[in-house]
Amino acid sequence: MRRTTERRTLVALAAVVPLLLTGVAACGSGSGGSGGDVTITFAWWGSDGRATLTKKAVALFQRKNPEIKVQTSFSAYAAYWEKLATQTAGGNPPDVLNVDTRYLAEYGGRNVLADLNQGAGKAISLADVNPELAATGVYRGKRYAVPWAQNTPAMLYDPAAFQAAGADPAKGLTWDQFADATRKVSAAGGPRGTTDFGILDTTLEIWLRQQGKQFYTPDGKLGFTAGDLRRYWQLASRFRDSEGASPADVTASYNTSPEQSPLGKKLTGSEFAYDNLLPAYRKANGKPLDVAPYPTDASGTTGQYRRPSMFLAVSARSRQQEAAAKLVDFLVNDPEAGRIAGTDRGLAPNLKVRAELAKAATGADKTLYDYEAALEPKLGAAPPVPPKGAGAIQKLLQRTYEEVAFGRLGIDDAVTRFMAEAEKGLA
Repeated sequence: MRRTTERRTLVALAAVVPLLLTGVAACGSGSGGSGGDVTITFAWWGSDGRATLTKKAVALFQRKNPEIKVQTSFSAYAAYWEKLATQTAGGNPPDVLNVDTRYLAEYGGRNVLADLNQGAGKAISLADVNPELAATGVYRGKRYAVPWAQNTPAMLYDPAAFQAAGADPAKGLTWDQFADATRKVSAAGGPRGTTDFGILDTTLEIWLRQQGKQFYTPDGKLGFTAGDLRRYWQLASRFRDSEGASPADVTASYNTSPEQSPLGKKLTGSEFAYDNLLPAYRKANGKPLDVAPYPTDASGTTGQYRRPSMFLAVSARSRQQEAAAKLVDFLVNDPEAGRIAGTDRGLAPNLKVRAELAKAATGADKTLYDYEAALEPKLGAAPPVPPKGAGAIQKLLQRTYEEVAFGRLGIDDAVTRFMAEAEKGLA
């Protein structure tokens, strides 16, 4: 079912591409918002819980701006992109929309998103946003989006299981130490030590950064070689072969939803994900899970960076861009909106808002604020915006590695297949 949904999403995206160049460019985008009451549409992806928080923030915005009415909608991640592709092809995208870094070039580069350095977008203040984080919404010199929150890749884990194995991930582990710990966790008779990370483009990216490389080059090509990918998949297979990582059938069921992930379903004792998902993982797993930095090589380089967990953007076709920009600015900078959002999407992008929220944080929220504060000196610059097709590359990596995990394809053949298809897709 997951692959069918992914194929539909990719087909929808492919179908919209030729229309974007003509339909969007041909349609004017009036700024609106100056002739009395206006109505704008706002769409995002996420769970019912996220929707509840977002709607509360939107309700607050409408109380403070009674002349602007906001019609909201949300979907699960895959369904969101399928729907957005269809809406865009039909000439009716939301006025304000949620964008993922994998699709920023896809939509921004084809004039679907407004350049927020121009016109109504100038009203969106980024004065209190870390400049490196703010820069992640810029593609080819145009600001197509602004960060809605900050997170960073992390390892989520069961501290009791790892403590019993004699390891403390919070203090930092090397990959060798992590491999040894996951074997011991598995040998204790509970779940496997970790979810097989060979399928994850995010983990490959962090591992590459630890080697001084990157997933994509600034000009949109692969930033690693076949030899790099071979070593990465050999590392992941070492965990799986020693039974420190999840078996193939569990790995193939991996879903980015914490509730449907192996760690969330109590099938593994750790998993690489984004730190802001800690509360959701705790709820799904039922144990007091914790968050730790990635394992490193001997140099101790984490490879981690300030990541925009998601962006806010304004449609280039919107005739109410002033109102749309006002909503975006509110969600990024308003202290009350920040309190409502909490850490669901990550830490508040506005540093002043974040500092106030950190003072009052408790429970999992405090864990996240403390984790990123401790990691801050080690965070590097964010990578270049992924090129068009990055979403398809993510699926290709996962699909190809699953063949390795099931023993249907050797690592060398899998690497050859991935590199050929990826390079063709990015050409």
